[in-house]
Amino acid sequence: MRLSLGWKLLLGYMLVVAVSISTFALLANRSTERELRSMMGQAPEGTVLAAERLAAYYRGRGSWEGVESLYPSIPHGGGMGRGMQAAMGVPAVVDSRGVPLLGGLAGPQDVTRATPILVDGAVVGYIFPPAASGVALAERELVARVNRAILLAALLSLGAALVVAALLTTGMLKPVRELTGAARDLAGGDLTRRVQVRTRDEVGELSVAFNHMAHSLQQAETLRRDMTADVAHELRNPLSVMQARVEAVIDGVYEPTPANLQPVLEQTRLLSRLVEDLRTLALADAGQLPLERSEIGLRGLLERTVDGYRAQAQAVGVDLRLTIPGPSDVRMQADPGRIEQVLGNLLANALRHAPRGTAVDVRLEVRAGRARIEIADQGEGISSEALPFVFERFYRADRARSREHGGTGLGLAISRQIVQAHGGTIIAANRAEGGAVFTVELPASQVGGTPEAP
Repeated sequence: MRLSLGWKLLLGYMLVVAVSISTFALLANRSTERELRSMMGQAPEGTVLAAERLAAYYRGRGSWEGVESLYPSIPHGGGMGRGMQAAMGVPAVVDSRGVPLLGGLAGPQDVTRATPILVDGAVVGYIFPPAASGVALAERELVARVNRAILLAALLSLGAALVVAALLTTGMLKPVRELTGAARDLAGGDLTRRVQVRTRDEVGELSVAFNHMAHSLQQAETLRRDMTADVAHELRNPLSVMQARVEAVIDGVYEPTPANLQPVLEQTRLLSRLVEDLRTLALADAGQLPLERSEIGLRGLLERTVDGYRAQAQAVGVDLRLTIPGPSDVRMQADPGRIEQVLGNLLANALRHAPRGTAVDVRLEVRAGRARIEIADQGEGISSEALPFVFERFYRADRARSREHGGTGLGLAISRQIVQAHGGTIIAANRAEGGAVFTVELPASQVGGTPEAP
C-alpha cells in the first residue's frame, strides 16, 4: 500500500507518542508499586510509640500477662475482628516467638516486617501496624487505582497528541504541496510560477532555491529567445545584401566586376566572423573552449597587441598610450592567442567609442598576486541602464550603430568567457572624469624577470 508523506509523518508522530506514553506508564506503575510497598513496610510513628508503651508494660510486669488492659476498649472474649481493631487503632502484638498476644492475629506470624519491642536490649515481642492484616488488599486496590489513572491519562495524552500531530503535519506539508504544484506548473512551461517563502527552515530554503531556479530558467529562456532572434537578425542582413547584389548581377543591373562583387565578399567575411564567434561562445558555454596554455610574459604580449592597433588609432585620430610601471615582467600560464583576442576586442571597442582628439589609456600593474589590465577611453561612457548588460550577447548600447562599424556584438561576451576560463575576472565601469574603463584581472604565476622583446 502506498502511503502519502502526510500519513507517514502522522504515523511517525503517533508511534513516537505511543512509545513515549507506554514507557512512561510502565515506569510510573513500577515506581508506584515500589514506593507503596516501601511505604507500607515502614513503621509509622504511632507504631513506635506503641512499642515503647508495650516495652514499659513488660518491664513493669516482667511478662505479657494482662497486656489487654492497655486497650480497655477491646471486648474480652474475642468479639472484635481484626479489621475493627485496626480501625480503632489497636496494634497487632506477638511475643518473641511470634505467638499472637494482641490484635486478633491467628497463628505464628512472620516478624520480618514488624517493629521489635526492646527491654534492656532484648527482644520481648514484635508489633505490627494497625492495618497489617489489610496491607496487601489496600496495596492492590491503590495500585489498581493508580493504573486506571495512568491509563486514562495515557489515552487523553494520545488523543491530544493525535490532534497536535495532525495540525503539525498539515502545516508542514502545506508548503511542500505548494512546491509540488509549482514544480508541475514549471514543468508545464509556466516559467513565471513562484512559491511563497513561509519559513526560514529547510522547507523555506527549498522554497528560496525553487524560486531562484525558476528565475534562472525564465532568464535563460528569455536569453535563448533573444539570442535566436538576434542571430536571425544578424544573419538576415548580410544575406539580404548578398542576395540583392547577386540578383542584380544575374539580372544584368551590375556587371560582374570586382567592384560590384566586393560587397558580397565583405558580407561573406562578416558572416564568417559571426559564425566563428558563435562557435567560440558555444564551446565556452559547454566548458570545451580549447586553451593552449604556456608560460607567457604579459608585458611583451600587451606591447605587441597595442602596437598592432596604433595604425587604427591614428586613422581615427586617437592617441593610444600604454603604461607599465617598473621594468619587470608579469608571467602567467595562459593561452597567448586567447588573451590577445580579449585585448584586441577591448581595444577595438575603446577606439570605436573614443572621440577624435582624445586618448585611450592601457595600464598594466600587479595587485595581490594578480595581473590587472585597465583599458580606458575618454568617450561618452556607458549609461547606467546598459552597464549591467554590456557583456551579454548581441547587446548594443547604441542601437543605431551598424554591424559594419560595430562588430558582431559578441566580442565582449567572448572576452568574458575567455577571461573566466583563465580563472580571471572582467568588469566594466565609468570613470569619474568621463569615459568607460574595462578592467581585466588574471592570476599571475610570477612577477619579475626580464621583459620579452616585442
